[in-house]
Amino acid sequence: MSTIAEVESAIEKLPTPQVEELAVWLESHRAQRVVAQSAGVWLDRARGAACRGVTTAGIMHLTRSERD
Repeated sequence: MSTIAEVESAIEKLPTPQVEELAVWLESHRAQRVVAQSAGVWLDRARGAACRGVTTAGIMHLTRSERD
C-alpha cells in the first residue's frame, strides 16, 4: 500500500475489533513520533549553544550549587 486511499480501503475491510486495535497502535505510534521529533528539535536548538572556555568541572560545580 502506498497511498492514503489504499490504506483507507484496507481499513474499511477490517472487522471492528481490528479497527480498534489499529486505532490504539496508531495513537501510540503518533505519540512516539511526536516525542522523537521534539527531542530532535531541542537538540538542534541546543547544538552550539555552549559557552566557550567552560569546563565540565565548571559546569558540574554550577549544577551542584557548590560553593568556592
